[in-house]
Amino acid sequence: MRVTDSPEQTTKAVKRVTDAERRVVGAAQRAAEQHVTGAEQGKATEERRSAGHGNAAASQGEPQTLRSAFPPTLLLSLAALAAVAPLGTDTYLPAFTDMARDLHVGASEVQLTMTSFLVGIAIGQLTIGVLSDRMGRRPLLLWGTVLSLIAGIVTVATPNITVLIIARFVQGLGGAAGMVLGRAVIADRARGAAAAQALNLVMAIQGIAPVLAPILGGILVGPIGWRGILAVVAAFAAILLLLIIFCVPETLPAERRNTAGLRSLLVGAKELSKSRFFVRIVLINAATFSLLMAYLSAAPFVLQSVLGMATGQYTVIFGCCAATMTVATTISSALIIRWAPERQIRTALASVLVVDVGMAALCLATMREPVDSAPLRIAIPALLMCHVFCLGFAFGNIPAIALAVAGRRAGTGSAILGFAQFVCGGLVSPLVGLAGEGSATGFAVVLITVAILVNILALPGVRGPELESAQKAAVAEVIRDGRRGKL
Repeated sequence: MRVTDSPEQTTKAVKRVTDAERRVVGAAQRAAEQHVTGAEQGKATEERRSAGHGNAAASQGEPQTLRSAFPPTLLLSLAALAAVAPLGTDTYLPAFTDMARDLHVGASEVQLTMTSFLVGIAIGQLTIGVLSDRMGRRPLLLWGTVLSLIAGIVTVATPNITVLIIARFVQGLGGAAGMVLGRAVIADRARGAAAAQALNLVMAIQGIAPVLAPILGGILVGPIGWRGILAVVAAFAAILLLLIIFCVPETLPAERRNTAGLRSLLVGAKELSKSRFFVRIVLINAATFSLLMAYLSAAPFVLQSVLGMATGQYTVIFGCCAATMTVATTISSALIIRWAPERQIRTALASVLVVDVGMAALCLATMREPVDSAPLRIAIPALLMCHVFCLGFAFGNIPAIALAVAGRRAGTGSAILGFAQFVCGGLVSPLVGLAGEGSATGFAVVLITVAILVNILALPGVRGPELESAQKAAVAEVIRDGRRGKL
């Protein structure tokens, strides 16, 4: 303030100084209350920078879109991570006979290589998801994929079935990181419609991959054999590692992590399990996935053994089913703003029930109709496509609602989702063949039972008070953190 300033200018200058002093004092008081040192503030700033720009829109209170929350390279990487399990299991199914002959074992021993892989995935999703809420997403993504790659190399060079079974377990354990943390990354970076759109696209890959994987395996088993197919699976893990290194940032800053210890994280998982709404959504997700696994397990037997189709014919049908699922998930993602996720889920599940009643009736009709009946050879594949199409509207939306309720424990919530999904899918798969590979009765019974069960679970709706409370809390958290400068 200069001596020549007018009284009015002097008053304005004093007011500016007073306001500045108030801001400084307020900032000092807040820092004292929070016991935050200058070094800790610097560390928090650096951690916020390393967390990527996904929370920028949220901190400004702006509605997020799929494009603003997820760069194309990140979305592609998350979609690739979702394909780990299907490629690791279904790709080498056509090579089971060759494996048994080369390793001098029976079919049951070869089947254990798939069982051990699925057990590894189930355990890995529980443990890795819980640990990620404490340690962050990126470190576990990296080390899990490295573990899967090393185990994949061992499967290619395995000298006997015992080593192969153990290596497959480790491969599933490491590969689970990509599956469970891919969903957690989405929950970290977006909420609401943007999260549902991203999950729809990622779930599309996870849903399509089981359909395309057997086709790929059938093409490769002749030229490169079963070891070559396992080498392709290992190479895919190497590609995933590169994508994680260059395209996937850390999305859970240190200030948002649960640092109270592993026991506290396990308590968090227990708390989520006590939520009736969350448990119901998990069961709906598991039952929906079981309907897909029932189709994948039974379709080859129904189409080939029951209807007498050639390998080329059912391969074409598999490809058409993959296309219908792609169309369904694309439509679901595009309509997410106008057609809420909970409405899509209920409509999809009700439609599945109608389709599966018709499917079951036709499957039972194969017991008295000749296997080359033209109407059955047309109607059953058509209903299989409708079955997969309806499921496509549920695959991304169900996890979006579950993770919204999980909130900051998205990693734990995602782990519970994945664990229940693979356990139930694994239990359903052998049930469809209980009546024998030449009968479709088991498939019909499983379809009707699971379809009725999942609709009963969805009767109270998939938008309960807990979801609304979680969404309101998320908005309040964004506003609060934005005011505190934490985002």
